[in-house]
Order: sequence, then C-alpha cells, then structure tokens
Amino acid sequence: MADRPTLDTVAKAAGVSRMTVSNAYNRPDQLSAATRERVLAVAAELGYGGPDPAGRSLRRRSSGTIGVLLTERLPYAFTDPGMVGMLRGIAAELGAAGRSMLLVPSEADDVGEVVRGSLVDAFIVCSMAETDEAVQAVLQRRLPIVTVGHPRLPDVPLVGVDNVRASARVAEHLLGLGHRRFGVLDLPGRDPGDTVHVDIPVRLGIRERTAGFRRTVEKVPRTSVTVISTDVHTHEEGVRIALELLDVPASRRPTAVFAVTDVMALATYEAARRLGLAIPDDLSVVGFDDIEAAGYANPPLTTVSQDLEGKGRAAARLALDLVEGRPAKVPRLSAELEVRSSTAPPHRRH
Repeated sequence: MADRPTLDTVAKAAGVSRMTVSNAYNRPDQLSAATRERVLAVAAELGYGGPDPAGRSLRRRSSGTIGVLLTERLPYAFTDPGMVGMLRGIAAELGAAGRSMLLVPSEADDVGEVVRGSLVDAFIVCSMAETDEAVQAVLQRRLPIVTVGHPRLPDVPLVGVDNVRASARVAEHLLGLGHRRFGVLDLPGRDPGDTVHVDIPVRLGIRERTAGFRRTVEKVPRTSVTVISTDVHTHEEGVRIALELLDVPASRRPTAVFAVTDVMALATYEAARRLGLAIPDDLSVVGFDDIEAAGYANPPLTTVSQDLEGKGRAAARLALDLVEGRPAKVPRLSAELEVRSSTAPPHRRH
C-alpha cells in the first residue's frame, strides 16, 4: 500500500511552501483564489484529505467540540423523550455557534479512559454522581464544565430544576383532591457509592422526585405510599411494574399514582386499561417532564412541566461562555405542575 500523502507531499507537487498548503485549508483569506484552487486541485489528485484534525486542534488549542457526558447507555439517549429533548436543545445551541457535540456515555468508561481521550473544549455533565470515575476524569482535564441536574461541584455552573419542590407540589395537589392511598413508580438507579453494579445508572434527580413526594405525603395522617422500583426506563417495564402496583384488591389499591417520568406515567395508562380501571375515575395519574405525548394522551396527563429543550440550550450557552472566557450567568429554570384531566377526587367507592 502506498504511503498516504502528507502536507509536504502536496507542497512539493504544487511547487509551493508548506505554509501555503496549510493556509489553503486553514486560512484561505491569506491566498489568492487562483493559488488556493491550484493547491486544492493538486491535493485532490494526490488523495490528500487535509490536515489531521487532532494535530490541528492541538496547535489551535481548540477542537470546536463540546463533550456531553451521559449517565445512561448511549442507545438510551435516542429513545428517551426527555433526554432527546435536552440533547436537541444542546445541539441547536452548539450548531448555531458553529460547534459540534460529542456524546460520551459513562457506562462504557468505568475508569475514565474515554473522557481522557475525548478531543473537546468543554464538558456538559448530565445527572452524574461526583464520585463517578468519568466525572473525576473530567475534573482532571481542567476544562470548562457545566453540570445538568447533578453533580453540584464547587465553582461549576449547574442547570436544573428543583425536583424536590416540584414533586412536593404533586403530592399537595393529590392530597388536596382527597387521595390518601398513593403509589409511586420509581427509577432510583444505583447508589453513587456502588462500584459493583456499574451497568446501572445513577439517577440522583429521580431520587429527589420520589423523596419530595414521599416527604410531603407522609406528613399527613392516615396516608400510605407504596413504591415500586425498576432500573429499566422503558414503556414495557413501566407497564410491568404498574401492573404489580395496581393488580391488588381494590381495598389496597392506590387511588393515585405518581410516576417519576412521563414515560412511566403513560405506561400506567396501559396497565390501568388492562385491569379495567378508568382514569381518572378509578385512578389518578401524574407524571414528570411534560414530554409531547403527555398532552396528547387520553385523558391528557397531569404532569410537572419543564422546558427540556430550554434546559439543553441553557447548558450549551454556559459551556460556550466558559470556553470563550465570557461571564457565565446561570438561568433560573422553573418546573410547574400542569393540571390536566388525569387527576380527580377519588371515586367514592374507594
């Protein structure tokens, strides 16, 4: 196999200096149009594709790319509506600024090697534990960092909503309707200190949602809360655990369910349908996130609404500000209860 052509090969064939070839790719304003066209034509004839991006980044000390460190497996990023919304916001903001996005899944990086080898100018860290090896590797890189949801790091901008307060509002809404028997569909993930089950993501924000809901409900006498958990965030798994929660005698069945994501809430609809339960007559259901499908559900889902795409845009803007040396101002993001038709007072037969 013939040796790959280099910048020097092109310079010799075109009869120009090495700098002229470099300028043809990196600083075209330094050359006449005719010279640049001639250099590029010779390069194309030789099969030279341009300077090595890694070497160019090292010389410029900039890659033009922002890394997004995810707590979940990479395929999950393209299937979960909440994650898709946030990544859409990040991509839109970076694209408008002429930057690229690199997804870095922490589940494949239990010793931080992927992070250390990522050619990026900054990291956006999404819902990770501070003790995670990938997060520690990010800190060791000493690049600009923005976190989304978690972790809370000294002098690092954090973008997120108050999960505890928002979930407490859900509990207050259901208590106000008269509900006293509650079910929670939870996605706790592994404990941040668990270094054995690294294939299970850490979901600190989800834990806050469950904690805020339970704390508020349990302040009221004669209430009960049944929590059913899973580590798998899919519609099918949501249906399974919702059936486990609801397929019990009516005297013990919750009259209201809080699902920590809309995906799990909409799975509860399917479980209720299989059991012949009407929403909201027999069962009130509340979700969290306000994904697009929530408003189109039958009945429309009561949920905590947050601007997922706006959250992604805010994180990307902060990362760009830090890279460019501009002051980084963290926006306040709201999470409000959107009351729709999936909640009502408990049926009197309960």
